[in-house]
Amino acid sequence: MQLNLDFFDQPDVPPSAPVTWEQIDEAARIAAIELLARLISRLLQNSPSTEASDE
Repeated sequence: MQLNLDFFDQPDVPPSAPVTWEQIDEAARIAAIELLARLISRLLQNSPSTEASDE
């Protein structure tokens, strides 16, 4: 369940406003996805395991 907090001002964004991701050309999108995949992979390799212990 997600709650909205009404004490923050909601931005007035028209429903037909273009998404920034859609304004980027395909080559730049592919480069960004590859970069993010490498960063996530590196973070997962370097992070210690956070599995719960039975003790």
